[in-house]
Amino acid sequence: MSGRFVLTEDGGIRLSGEAVDKLLAAASGDAALLYLHILSRGGRFDREDAVRTLHRSEQQMDDAMAVLARLGLVTGDAPAPARGPLQRPEEPPVRTAREIEEIIESDKSFRQLVTAVQRDLGTQLSSEGLRTLIDIYSYLRLPPDVIMALVTWCREEYRRRYGEGRVPSMRYIEREAYVWEREGIFSWEAAEQYILGLRRMRDGERELTPVLGISGRALSATERRYINAWTRMGFHAEAVAMAYDRTVVKTGRLTWRYMDSILQSWHSKGLHTPDEIAAGDAPPAYRKVEPAPDRSGGDPGRVTAQELENMRAAIRRMKGESQ
Repeated sequence: MSGRFVLTEDGGIRLSGEAVDKLLAAASGDAALLYLHILSRGGRFDREDAVRTLHRSEQQMDDAMAVLARLGLVTGDAPAPARGPLQRPEEPPVRTAREIEEIIESDKSFRQLVTAVQRDLGTQLSSEGLRTLIDIYSYLRLPPDVIMALVTWCREEYRRRYGEGRVPSMRYIEREAYVWEREGIFSWEAAEQYILGLRRMRDGERELTPVLGISGRALSATERRYINAWTRMGFHAEAVAMAYDRTVVKTGRLTWRYMDSILQSWHSKGLHTPDEIAAGDAPPAYRKVEPAPDRSGGDPGRVTAQELENMRAAIRRMKGESQ
């Protein structure tokens, strides 16, 4: 519909012609809406207020703020770097000590982040550590709350691997930050879910490595990928032990690809527990039969339910669990 329309009232907000031209050229409805919202708040921006008032997500508001900053319509201490994939240099900029001081002095959010990270790690950050934290914040554009979740996870994992009292370096945290950035972890909710997944995979590794006869060494990257995939599928030690036994009987050794094909097949059929596998896709050696008082005329290749339970008990002993 086209025609001539008249605004119903004068709300007292004025936009310059230059600002209007820039907003129209950007063709971003969220950016224009956010700009009007900021004007209505006297030039102040509060993300929670904008999300609530404009009925947009935090990421939409941060992306809109990035557009306004690129257009030169906002300046000053933005609450957080914009999220999401944007064009950026191949390498983070090299900052001098004076530039680092200026960032800390001018950016309240980053200044608070430095304090929180130092408190969590229990140590003062060196100049190099501050440079690394700035790169995570400004170059990778992880929000402060996500960075704190990252630091806490790295501290927990580092102490688990190397002993209580050990503190991860900022380089260690930076390497993990690149992984989080590639995985698109740009919100607190995404960070929570990601950490839960990491913990599940870590517990899966601890549970499954004894069943596979692996001890006294770290898993290789390929071994970890297989085990993590089986954990995500929902397999636990007893089912993996059955796949391991079938693999060794067939190939004479642990063949990861062959074992993975077994577990993939069970997963596609919805078979994840020993009982499900025994009923749905097991060779005779695993078929569950009811115990009989006299097996003299039975098939010696089959096992009874009691013998299957004995196998489970052996696995629990292997893992060091109580009966």
